[in-house]
Amino acid sequence: MKLPAILQGEARTHFLQGIAFGAVTTRAIGFIWGGWVTGESARIMRTTAETSGRMSVLVPLCVAQFTAADGALAKFKAASAYSKEGVVSEFVKNVASTSMDYSFAKACATGIETELANAATKS
Repeated sequence: MKLPAILQGEARTHFLQGIAFGAVTTRAIGFIWGGWVTGESARIMRTTAETSGRMSVLVPLCVAQFTAADGALAKFKAASAYSKEGVVSEFVKNVASTSMDYSFAKACATGIETELANAATKS
């Protein structure tokens, strides 16, 4: 069986070099400009989007539960900036079957501060 001319001698070397260069270039262009990501980057983006989506739904519920608790707002206003998450965790243990962790408590405290600022503006 006779091989085509492109697969013989020096032409074969150039052909294989072209394939290798094309593969490397395709990957470089794909990752730099094409938006390709590794599996780890995709996992991180998925987790971030999931957390952000969950927080956008749960924080208003947390704020509502917190403001409905007796004495919660007075204790929140008296707390220092560093202990507000603890005050939120003290009054709201879980929201919609989601237990309170630090990031959730921090987001809820930020939501409560925004709610208080909006209430002060309306008054």
